[in-house]
Amino acid sequence: MRKNIQIIVITFFFIISCKEKTVKNVLPVLVEADSAIIMYYHVKGNPRFFNMKKVIGKNPLPLINADANNSIIEAKNNCITEGKIYFYGKVGAVETIYFSRDPDCMTLSFIKTGEKYFTKMNKATKALLDSLEKNVIILPGRKE
Repeated sequence: MRKNIQIIVITFFFIISCKEKTVKNVLPVLVEADSAIIMYYHVKGNPRFFNMKKVIGKNPLPLINADANNSIIEAKNNCITEGKIYFYGKVGAVETIYFSRDPDCMTLSFIKTGEKYFTKMNKATKALLDSLEKNVIILPGRKE
């Protein structure tokens, strides 16, 4: 009887330790966002020069919101940021999300409580960002 209890306890702790710990919905405030500005860097990793796209109204923000609030994945520090998204709501700036669309690094990232988090960007979000980039505002004095 004692061995059976030990086996059950060991099995229980083994199952618990092997279970993947997922963290979701780290940015619930994104639901409040009603507009965004998307900045596309001219050079990956360098935010000095960029083109931008304003997204007014909640659509298509829920697609990006869903990816940003999906499960946190392992850090992808070798991924180079291609741009960032400033989300806005009634109270002003809500959150900033960085993105990388490289096939090996399709991620969204953000900093929360001093720590950088990554989530996986799905193909629909990448397609959305790609399509919005085609209609960016080119700032005066810069050639594209």
